[in-house]
Amino acid sequence: MNKLLKFILIILLYNPLHLAMAESYDDKIIAIVNDKVILKSEVQLAINYLPADIIEKEYMNISDEEVIRKILKKLIETNLLIQAADRFGINISDIALENKLSEIARSKKMTINELRNNIIKQGQNYTNYIQEIKKQMTIETLFISQFYSRTNVTEEEIENFIERERINEHGNFEYDLIELVILDEDKLLDPDHINDIYKNIKLEGFINTQNKYPNTPIDVKTLGVVKHDKLPDIFVKAIHGVNDEEYTEVISSSKGYHILKILESENKQSSFVNEYKVSHILLKADIMTSNDTIREKLIKMRNEIKDLEDFKVFAKKYSADTASGFRGGDLGYVRTEALVPAFASKVKTTPMKKISDPFQSRFGWHILYIENMRSIDDTNTIIRKNVAQRIRIDKAQRERDDWVAKLKDQAYIEIKEF
Repeated sequence: MNKLLKFILIILLYNPLHLAMAESYDDKIIAIVNDKVILKSEVQLAINYLPADIIEKEYMNISDEEVIRKILKKLIETNLLIQAADRFGINISDIALENKLSEIARSKKMTINELRNNIIKQGQNYTNYIQEIKKQMTIETLFISQFYSRTNVTEEEIENFIERERINEHGNFEYDLIELVILDEDKLLDPDHINDIYKNIKLEGFINTQNKYPNTPIDVKTLGVVKHDKLPDIFVKAIHGVNDEEYTEVISSSKGYHILKILESENKQSSFVNEYKVSHILLKADIMTSNDTIREKLIKMRNEIKDLEDFKVFAKKYSADTASGFRGGDLGYVRTEALVPAFASKVKTTPMKKISDPFQSRFGWHILYIENMRSIDDTNTIIRKNVAQRIRIDKAQRERDDWVAKLKDQAYIEIKEF
């Protein structure tokens, strides 16, 4: 019997009526958490709406009673955290919720309406879906405000972690992967059919796709956490540039066709970054001098400047940025992501050893000179940031777990028979 079908049958044994008829049967209280209750229907909804990938990873090899207890434990913790968030005055605005839904839709390459229709098509109640998203956002905000943002990481902790985990300067990439394989050693399947399967995967996930194409030999398996140097080269190439919770493109092999889903990755953002050696001259408009006048002054300067030495002279004499003006306008090597958008755009588009046209940023009017550009291997910096983030999350998580344990000890929790 198909594993997912078996899981669904377990659910139906627990609640023999269809979800749409939930209001027609005698609902009952499963648990009491302080002054709140958890109903049988809430447990059922949580089970029904478990993502297929989570079912495959966490729930396939446990009994139906263990499934219910595991779900109930999560619901109790969620209730305690939502109650705590209320006490801290944490409230998710409608705008924040709308932005989150837009972000989810974009990640699935959908519009908001398409996301809504897809949720309904999968048999879910869209209002309940939104409420669950709001709960997740509330708990995340509680975690960040009360634990993550207050947690400090020292350089010594970073060094100790790198040494203990033997992370090298080139990175220690790890991926938590699930793989779907379309078995086709003789390459007999129609490419359009493969493409249809891939499109369905991106909409509905691995398990639902496997069930939708019963006549196509498809295997789904959890690879778990794998170091990048243990993966085949074709997998490493396909994974490059793919974010967490996203799918690779279709990977062709002698076995057939593979699609990987990255559940989580560690230290994979390593890359080279460009740095520009930039000098600039800044002029600011005031009540006596219009923007047009400032722009004309900069055009005149640009036309009179013959080389970098001239540029330095003009910067020292005229630049309103006195700190860099003292150095002849020299800003040193800069990265565009650290600059305001208007300045970053001009840095990228100005030819080497040339002076830019005048442009305006929120600081005033500029002309700039690009002296040099270099590519820096930023792997070590990114690794250290990732390590610091991991340490901070681990420390905050431990504090959160201790705090939740105290919440449970101090709370009134009663679990009824089910």
